[in-house]
Amino acid sequence: MWGKTMKNKKRYTFKCWNCQKTYTLQREITAEQKWIVACPYCLKEAVVLLSFLPKKKTVFRGGQAEAENEELDLPEIIPTEAGE
Repeated sequence: MWGKTMKNKKRYTFKCWNCQKTYTLQREITAEQKWIVACPYCLKEAVVLLSFLPKKKTVFRGGQAEAENEELDLPEIIPTEAGE
């Protein structure tokens, strides 16, 4: 079971809202679209609201059909906000 969960996770880089240092964590994008993370340097809790990040449209062309799919356009370093 643990192996299955790890497959859906990806490593992302975050920038702490408090100390401005960058760090990486493994996270999974879910329908909730909100991550709560803690900076390993200053230990401050932070929130990342994925719903406010821009989305990019990817158009797949195959024969006669054309479909559009939205996915998050995550920056290389994801900014964080003060925790609740």
